[in-house]
Amino acid sequence: MVSDDAHFRVYNPGEMLIRQGHSDQSLFIILTGTVNITEGAGGTILAVLKAGDIFGEMAFLTDTRRTASVVARESVIALKLDRVLFEQLTPEIREKFKDKIIEKMVARLDAANKEMSRLNAALSAGSPEPFKPVGRHPGLSITDSPEPLLESGRELVRKIISNTAALPAMPEVMIKVQQMVKNPATSPAQLAKIIEIDSAMVTGILRVANSAYYGFRGKVATIQHASALFGTRRLAELITAISAGGVLGKSMDGYGLKAGDMWCHSIAVACAASEISAAVGSDSPDIAYMAGLLHDMGKIILDPYVRERKVLFDNYTATHPKKTLQEAERDILGFDHAVIAAILCENWNLPRSISFGIRHHHQPSSAGDHQLSHIVHLADYFTIQAGVGATGTAFYQELDESSRSLVTLDPDTLNAAVEKARQYVENLAGQVSSP
Repeated sequence: MVSDDAHFRVYNPGEMLIRQGHSDQSLFIILTGTVNITEGAGGTILAVLKAGDIFGEMAFLTDTRRTASVVARESVIALKLDRVLFEQLTPEIREKFKDKIIEKMVARLDAANKEMSRLNAALSAGSPEPFKPVGRHPGLSITDSPEPLLESGRELVRKIISNTAALPAMPEVMIKVQQMVKNPATSPAQLAKIIEIDSAMVTGILRVANSAYYGFRGKVATIQHASALFGTRRLAELITAISAGGVLGKSMDGYGLKAGDMWCHSIAVACAASEISAAVGSDSPDIAYMAGLLHDMGKIILDPYVRERKVLFDNYTATHPKKTLQEAERDILGFDHAVIAAILCENWNLPRSISFGIRHHHQPSSAGDHQLSHIVHLADYFTIQAGVGATGTAFYQELDESSRSLVTLDPDTLNAAVEKARQYVENLAGQVSSP
């Protein structure tokens, strides 16, 4: 077969090798480069194939129409085998070739069965939604199976929004604090009153007040004394951070986060965002703190869907080391966790500036000069670069350079904000029981 170079094809990035719905019956073997297996008008990515992979085999063997498209991600060289060339081969070679295809399909089926068993076991241990077996698993490279794939894009967003019962509720204490801090006349003593009957919250705040991080003189024995020392803003931040632990402190297997990981990362970004906001002269460091604390909330909702598509995400990470997590989410799910976090903020009736800032915190340039988007982006990026707080599955991190020009801070001030966040996490995580 390979002696006839007329059947070697070179495809440019973005060029289509197979179009969904067409009846051509060629089989392809990738020699160099990678391709996307996509489905539907939106081009949802089902799988990424690389050199050595075969695709198009089902239509080649069974005369069925294509049920997915194949698009070159980069320059691709492939061997294209059509039925005419195949029929010119000797019967012995044709049978050997079919045997090899069947071997690959059996191996894929075995991998799919194992993965589905793993998913069923994981989901029965606590998924909010039962796993529905599908005829085709997203990690497979078979492109011609007739069954539908797991939801993505608008369909998945609608499913998530319509299932409001699955959306986490904002902690009651956090709601009260947010309502109270809107009023400039709110005093620390008034804030203290809403938590004074919560023994765990009071104990946590007293431990923090007596830590070396704040360095208050003498023993702080009462919540009233602590509230007077902290002041309204700092006390509100502490109450918010501790109460958020119940929502942010859970493990998320899809994202590779252990219990407490996301909470630590979130309070680090919250602290850094608040410090950056104060450094640039903003009068809303409390808003920056809240946006930083909730910036990754979308992961909580998306975790079961990411876990459901674990094979695809693992393959994406391996084949695209320079792609970010949000790019993987957009390519596989059709949207990223920032979109879902913004929807959740709207559902919680938080200020629009918070939901907007969270929505654009990975791509703040798309938000124009919306300062909060850039502040949260810088806080998130630099705390991750400094290794403050665990972030789960490793993905490439990308800095939006527009944030540097819009949020003008010298390197020393930025480094100081990140170091403050590091100390804040170490102190809070060390003094407060694990969420």
